[in-house]
Amino acid sequence: MGRENEEKKEYLRGYQKAKKRERLILEQIQQLRMDKMFPCLQYDGMPHAHNNSDLSAYMEKLDELLEKLGKEKLESVRKYTEIQERIKASTEGDEKETLERHYLMGQTWDKIGEEMGYSRRAVLYIHGRALKKIKL
Repeated sequence: MGRENEEKKEYLRGYQKAKKRERLILEQIQQLRMDKMFPCLQYDGMPHAHNNSDLSAYMEKLDELLEKLGKEKLESVRKYTEIQERIKASTEGDEKETLERHYLMGQTWDKIGEEMGYSRRAVLYIHGRALKKIKL
């Protein structure tokens, strides 16, 4: 049962992982833009040329990252929908709300307890009950 629950948790964490990958790509895009706008402010200790005339390499990299970002956004939406449907089909009430708050909204156990009017321990108990009902 322990291994099965770990597999279920890993599956349910899929949306948050997709959102994390999305944020990473956004950070890369922001860094690329900053490096292009302010090349003398790159803090890697290496000298850099200040020639901003050739934009083709920059645009190519930016296009690549924007394409990756678009794909990750689609994957995030797909994962969210898939996980939400799985939760909705398997649980209801407090169990459903607990799983959605934790795995889809990214709330901590303490925050979930506060929002739902339960102790952290009660929320973890509800979570355990809900996990038993999720079908992979």
